[in-house]
Parts: sequence; C-alpha cells; structure tokens
Amino acid sequence: MGRKTTDKTRYNNALIKQRLAIKAMVYFQQNGVRKISMSKLAKDLSISKTTIYNHFESREALLESALSYKLSVIGEYESVLENITLSYTERYRKAMLFYCVQLFDVSSKLMYEIRVFYPALWKMVLAFHKTTFLNLKNYYEIGIEIGAFKSEVNSILASLDDQQFFEMLGLQDVIQENGISVIGAFNHHFQMKFSGILDAKFRI
Repeated sequence: MGRKTTDKTRYNNALIKQRLAIKAMVYFQQNGVRKISMSKLAKDLSISKTTIYNHFESREALLESALSYKLSVIGEYESVLENITLSYTERYRKAMLFYCVQLFDVSSKLMYEIRVFYPALWKMVLAFHKTTFLNLKNYYEIGIEIGAFKSEVNSILASLDDQQFFEMLGLQDVIQENGISVIGAFNHHFQMKFSGILDAKFRI
C-alpha cells in the first residue's frame, strides 16, 4: 500500500523568512544557485533542511525571496536620488555609489543562472533595471530644466550610459584582477561623465 501524501504545512513568519532569504542571498552571490542542492545549502549555512522547507517549498521559492530582498535593498538608492537636501550632483553621486556597491556583490555567475534557468525571476531583474532607467532619465530631465546639465544633454542617452556602466560592473573578475575597486570604478565613471555634461556653475 502506497504512502499517503499530505500537503506540507508551511510557516508564515515573515521575519524568519526574511532572515533565511538574506542568508541564502549572501550564499547565492558567492556560489551561484543552479548546482546547489537544498541539502548542501542547509549544511553550509548550518540550518536544518527541515527549517528551510518549513518556509519555502522549493529552491526557486527561496531564490525568489532572496532576490526580491536584494532588489529592495538596492532600490533604496531612489530615496537618496530624490533627496532635495543634497546638492544636485551629490544626490546622484551618493545614490549611484550605493547602487553600485550593492550591485557589485551579486556575482555575474548568479545573474547568468537566473537569466538562463529562472526566466520568471529574470523578469523581476529586468523590471528593476527599467525602473532604474526611468528614475535616472527623470533625474537628468529635471537637471536639464534647472540648468544643472547642458541643454544639449539627452536624458535617454545619459541614462543608458549609466546602464552600460552597471553592466560593466558585472565583469568582476576583470575589474578585481586589475586592482580596481568598485568605488574606484564608480568615481572614474562619475568624474568622466559629469565633467562633460555639467554646467560650469554646478561643478564641484
């Protein structure tokens, strides 16, 4: 006689789920996810597999929660970009430096695996990139209106330039092998870009 199957009861403790998601994201950032079993993940994180399954029905569910948390952290850049208590250029510098440091933690291996093997989760990443693009586009448009940037600046191209820089940060091995820190890379991007588009009176 076959074993009777029952629906597994899962806990809905948001705090515990978030803690598990944070730990998992740190692990996935370093090791990827595709070849990591739940058993190995539990062992490496010193968490029982039962505890994980009590809150997540699958590895993909855990990855989705971890990715969602990471994107929410990176997304905190937006509040800085819109902080009117900072100078216009400082808003960009602080917001994007935070964005880049957080983004640099996410390995290109993990992003590749999400893009290839988890298309539904990749849509989350693409939606986040689109929001970032629109936020930066709006930032440049306002900057043009108030005279912070030269009138010939194209807000779409300026935002796309930032997107290309973010993609370049995905080449972590090349950057690190050449002794360049993520902060150094961003400072170079900031100086090269803003020296060309800023109106003289807004330069720092």
